[in-house]
Amino acid sequence: MAVKTHVVKSCCGSSNTVLETDKPLRKYQVDVFREAGYVLPDNFFNSGVFYAQKNGLIATASFGTNKISLRVSGKGSSLINEFIQLLEAAVNK
Repeated sequence: MAVKTHVVKSCCGSSNTVLETDKPLRKYQVDVFREAGYVLPDNFFNSGVFYAQKNGLIATASFGTNKISLRVSGKGSSLINEFIQLLEAAVNK
């Protein structure tokens, strides 16, 4: 499975990245991210929202969707490739 990457223009000349997968993201798949050191707050998880954060990278989506929004600041840009690999592993779990 391949993850498609879309760069979307946003406010003030910056851009966001949207990742699109073939399969939707489910709650049982988040352990892959926790094991890799991402913080996934329980209040978001219990509300049906995927919110993962690590070193300047924040990923958000609703569970059951196949599009994940990434916001990156500072050193977080080096984590994008790692996040994509984890996402591929998670949705193929």
